[in-house]
Amino acid sequence: MPTPQTGILPNANTDALFIVISINSTNNLGLERIKQNLSSIPALTRTLSNQHPDAQLSSTVSISSKAWDQLFPNTKPVNLHPFIALEDGHRKAPATAGDTLLHIRSNRKDLNFELMQHVMGLFGDTVKVEEEVYGFRYLDCRDLTGFVDGTENPEGDNRAAVAIVGEEDSDFAGGTYIHTQRYVHELKQWAQCPVHQQETMIGRSKEENIEFSSDDKSPDAHIKRVNLKDADGKSMEILRHSMPYGDSKESGLYFVSYCRTPVHFELMLEAMIHADSEGHYDHLMKFSDAVTGCAFFAPSIEFLENASN
Repeated sequence: MPTPQTGILPNANTDALFIVISINSTNNLGLERIKQNLSSIPALTRTLSNQHPDAQLSSTVSISSKAWDQLFPNTKPVNLHPFIALEDGHRKAPATAGDTLLHIRSNRKDLNFELMQHVMGLFGDTVKVEEEVYGFRYLDCRDLTGFVDGTENPEGDNRAAVAIVGEEDSDFAGGTYIHTQRYVHELKQWAQCPVHQQETMIGRSKEENIEFSSDDKSPDAHIKRVNLKDADGKSMEILRHSMPYGDSKESGLYFVSYCRTPVHFELMLEAMIHADSEGHYDHLMKFSDAVTGCAFFAPSIEFLENASN
């Protein structure tokens, strides 16, 4: 089995850096330089991680459908396609620019910055930064809404079973499909809602993080909308690597989904945005707006390291 990139499976860190970049160079020389730089990222990460083992530094670099066609025109992950934008009334999930995602994480913000400096120095003017977001752990792994985030994440060996492509696409085994969205929270309006209303919209108790029973859960609750099952009754899981971000002007959640198929994320997002036949949708969307949306594939370390050959 090819080796997944180091940032995919480990549990959450205290700090993360998300950089979405677009390719500037479309000539053969520029594209070859980009492929060489992509191939060097696992080794750069290993070197810095070995120098600071306690920081648990890791990285994942992934590529969009459009960029994949430019860089690797002769082969492609079977389910890689552009982000599917959605809209229903005031609820929107836009698709935005981005050819490559660099996801760096560790327990030290300075090391995230150090690795970013190395990588972006290699890319130089062959790329343009579309978005650069520093994520951080908030309290006891809570979203800025005050609710624990990532409660439904798979544990143990199930993390790989959920996130890592296997024999269903053997040429790209060890890889994962990634979707990102940056959500801006309306925290002032959220804070004006009584806690019991917030809990109804989430489907969990706020302080104790206890999920409501099925009978007590609103059909508009966030958990109700995103907890989906396939035709065989099996839960459609994703591995979330989302983190809060923010400053004095704007704050929210940088949402990241890792999965062996893009279908799970796409159906979850559709259930959040689109009202069903009875008019139910995710009422959390009244207080949080998606302003970006990108889709990528993160190939195995072996694929990356051979990319420039």
